[in-house]
Amino acid sequence: MPNSMLLVLIQVLVLCSCVSVVSSTISPCAKWNTTGSTVAGTGDAGNSSYQINSAKGIFIHKERNELYVADFSNNRVQRFSLNDPSKMGTTVASNIENPMKVYVDDDINGPTVYVSLRFLNRVEKWTYGARQGVQVGNDCQLCCGVSVDKEKNVYMSESNRHRVLQWSPRTNITNIVAGNTDTNGSKSTLLDHPQGIYVNRDGGVVYVADMWNSRIQSWIQGSDEGVTVAGSSKGTEGHDPETLDFPNDMIVDDETNIVYVIDTSNNRVQRWKPFASEGDTIAGDMSAGNATYQLSKPAGLGFDMKGNLYVMDMENNRVQMFELIDNRPCSLRLESNGSSKLG
Repeated sequence: MPNSMLLVLIQVLVLCSCVSVVSSTISPCAKWNTTGSTVAGTGDAGNSSYQINSAKGIFIHKERNELYVADFSNNRVQRFSLNDPSKMGTTVASNIENPMKVYVDDDINGPTVYVSLRFLNRVEKWTYGARQGVQVGNDCQLCCGVSVDKEKNVYMSESNRHRVLQWSPRTNITNIVAGNTDTNGSKSTLLDHPQGIYVNRDGGVVYVADMWNSRIQSWIQGSDEGVTVAGSSKGTEGHDPETLDFPNDMIVDDETNIVYVIDTSNNRVQRWKPFASEGDTIAGDMSAGNATYQLSKPAGLGFDMKGNLYVMDMENNRVQMFELIDNRPCSLRLESNGSSKLG
């Protein structure tokens, strides 16, 4: 049996049966309003409390209904309350150089912010109320993606070295969990300038936005190779439903294994069902623009407790919210040919 087929079978066993799975939050058949509304930023680059500038990533803290923005050119992380109609941000990490992605985890004293600093080559941890961050793990060259599992292990994508690292706070040891150090390519064992990452809470699976290969790869813990879950496994970029073009980030529904992808150069958000050969567009119309139905080089995404979709619309210097308008339940069935089908 080919290694790729074996990995697919392992994923079925490890992740879910995919026979009749329905998310308790977002249905596989969900639909969002294609017209977005701005919840952060003014559309113009700036450094006021109401503005952002070339922001690269966002995180939604569902329980607190808060939006965190890695405000790249303003060298800060901003927090916006989604309950506050004023849309005024509060700085929770300041004087940091070019933050790329942000992850927020809960600790005893409050939310802890993890932020990747691209040109400082590290991830910093900012505890609640801190005035200064602390580096976690080893250096991370052209650091981009950051995530944390339930054991507080920190994951970071080291774009310039084509790999994803995991740092353990218990052992203070950093391990490679995806990719091959200093070797890029489109083989299943390789990555090419990885960007955003998503880690399920038990740390068993790492999903990687393999940007220069225009695909999303999933790596089971301990595996030497990844499996393509969105885009072309050959690393071919494109503009049709079967392909992606320089994807920057993704989120995965841990119940259904549906992958939601920021398809950056196609100016859209794509939904890929398990083992699907193509995705469907849930936001953006592929044409770059600043209309309410358009995006321009989107860079991050998140969902709130109600299933509304938030997109970091980078070149428009705004965060757009697309309201969940249809969440009728449906199931996913795994067909004999390995594809998934709604039922």
